[in-house]
Amino acid sequence: MIPVADIAAMLGRLMPMHLWLDCGGAIRSAGPTLRKLIGKAAQFDDAFEAIGGTSASRSVARLGSADRLFLRLRSAPQTVLRGRGAMLSADGTGGGALINLGFGIGLSDGVHRFGLTDQDFAPADLAMELLFLSQANAAMMGELSRFNLRLEEARVAAEAQALTDPLTGVFNRRGLTMAIEAALLGAGAPADPGFALLHIDLDLFKAVNDCHGHAAGDTMLKAVASKLSAETRLCDSVARMGGDEFVLLLPGLTDPVGLMRLARRIIERIEEPVRIGDADCRVSASVGAAISTGYDTIDAQRMQRDADAALYAAKANGRGGAVLAGPGRPQVPA
Repeated sequence: MIPVADIAAMLGRLMPMHLWLDCGGAIRSAGPTLRKLIGKAAQFDDAFEAIGGTSASRSVARLGSADRLFLRLRSAPQTVLRGRGAMLSADGTGGGALINLGFGIGLSDGVHRFGLTDQDFAPADLAMELLFLSQANAAMMGELSRFNLRLEEARVAAEAQALTDPLTGVFNRRGLTMAIEAALLGAGAPADPGFALLHIDLDLFKAVNDCHGHAAGDTMLKAVASKLSAETRLCDSVARMGGDEFVLLLPGLTDPVGLMRLARRIIERIEEPVRIGDADCRVSASVGAAISTGYDTIDAQRMQRDADAALYAAKANGRGGAVLAGPGRPQVPA
């Protein structure tokens, strides 16, 4: 007869996750890897609970009819082991049961939770190979996710660059066109409040370029763009159309008096001196405005032409003033 100790040693080498139980549920032998999980537990029910809350020993007693087991570690309830077992004959072994357990789909979590290595698994066990494949797949999916994120960030950056004036950081002509198209989507609907356009052209800007150079002119344009952004709301759109011309799209601002008050405030803000090098440089602005509610049928191109015509009318009035397109509209003189 082979001594029990020799049987236990052989089982440990062949099945590092085995359990050998006697008829009373005492643990006669546990594989070295399983011992790392159950500690010094001497009784089967002290180490495990069957899924569903039943006694682990009762589950083992049914091995004759259903030899697959799902057991939860009492010391780490988040870890569930699965395995197969068989009842042993009393001849030569004293009876009891032999169970071989594994992590199943919880392999990766189990390895990390208990600090296991390939030495904790039988050479014929595919556990570590599966773990390697799982980790390699996770790494690949993670890298793919990061690559897709970088692509998305690059796409967003490219779109933003295509819509942005590189000097001032506000919208360019294309960006303004898209903003106007978005405003037109709801134009005419009962709940839509309409919008206004302000065309702004700087007065005396040429003198800054002539006296202080083009770099000073660029600094002034950036300062004006910053002032326009500061005087408008988050829902408004600020665009540089080229040269020293800017356009504001103002959703919901359709009150003529309020619009002209904003135009006056913008002009006063632009007229504030800008320190460039050793000099305080000054410009002013002329403003032309148009309101969508003043049209029976909203035509963005017509509104822009009318706002542009109002801008030239403001310049003709002596610069530094604002004109609202349309007959009878209020004006703010220079």
